Amino acid sequence: MSDIRHSLLRRDALSAAKEVLYHLDIYFSSQLQSAPLPIVDKGPVELLEEFVFQVPKERSAQPKEQTKDSVRQIIFSSLFSPQGNKADDSRMSLLGKLVSMAVAVCRIPVLECTASWLQRTPVVYCVRLARALVDDYCCLVPGSVQTLKQIFSASPRFCCQFVTSVTALYDLSTDELIPPLDLLEMIVHWIVEDPSVLQVLMLLHGHLTEKNLYGRLGLVPFDHMVPLVEEINRLADELNPLNASQEIELALDRLAQALQVAMSSGALLCTRDDLRTLCSRLPHNNLLQLVISGPVQQSPHTALPPGFYPHIHTPPLGYGPVPAHPTAHPALPSHPGHPFISGMTFSYRPIR
Repeated sequence: MSDIRHSLLRRDALSAAKEVLYHLDIYFSSQLQSAPLPIVDKGPVELLEEFVFQVPKERSAQPKEQTKDSVRQIIFSSLFSPQGNKADDSRMSLLGKLVSMAVAVCRIPVLECTASWLQRTPVVYCVRLARALVDDYCCLVPGSVQTLKQIFSASPRFCCQFVTSVTALYDLSTDELIPPLDLLEMIVHWIVEDPSVLQVLMLLHGHLTEKNLYGRLGLVPFDHMVPLVEEINRLADELNPLNASQEIELALDRLAQALQVAMSSGALLCTRDDLRTLCSRLPHNNLLQLVISGPVQQSPHTALPPGFYPHIHTPPLGYGPVPAHPTAHPALPSHPGHPFISGMTFSYRPIR
């Protein structure tokens, strides 16, 4: 019956139905010669359902689709995997045009193949592809970033790998390596809509937790904080004559949020006193004052020096204990007491 079915697939619906009835007539005639009550096999019934009653055959559909995806991935990889020769430049140029077109027409199979390519390919080539897409959708044509933004609902896997490549591209070392504002807003939109776009970081978090390493990595040494704060202070001084108070306030809010996360996860290796001294040169910001002057929670880490913000887990591997300051700070004068008046509210004043 399989041979008959393959021949019927090449015919139109009407001629295929006639051909099925012809073959079944021959089949059942031969069955009646050998048995008075022939047994109807599954094959003839399936032919009737598919070619007479027009019921699509769904058997083996999923394995065929999986095979098609595998073949597509192999072909894509053979075409665009870098070989370390002169053809790589032409290969990357063609790949950039193909992926850019796939984004424009929302061609999901190409985007899925690109996601796999980005995951397996050395970062230097991923950065080249990311730069080509950023140029096409964030620089050349104003407003075209909306087309790239909508790809998130079609291929979140591609968006995840694209974010990883963009992060490697823009390392903030020079003015040219600062990401465009449209690109940042698009990535923030993706993360807000579905944080799983950061599945690489989520997998890393799960791996570190499983290995009991989360909270034990010194990700933000204090030496790295100093140039960051100095740069923010320099930019604030430059923006101050331009009446950019809202922008300065927003930047300080983001710094305070980053510090809070780093302190809570045990990734910031410094004392609160060091942090207060460092941030004292910045313009006043309520949220920043709240973070660096907030209450210190008690913890069982009694061996830590006074003022040290305790880690969630044990101290980071590879780092020795942080020494306490040699000089003690003078005690602040006590504030004069006031009688308590029921029903009176007091405005919030940040700790300075």
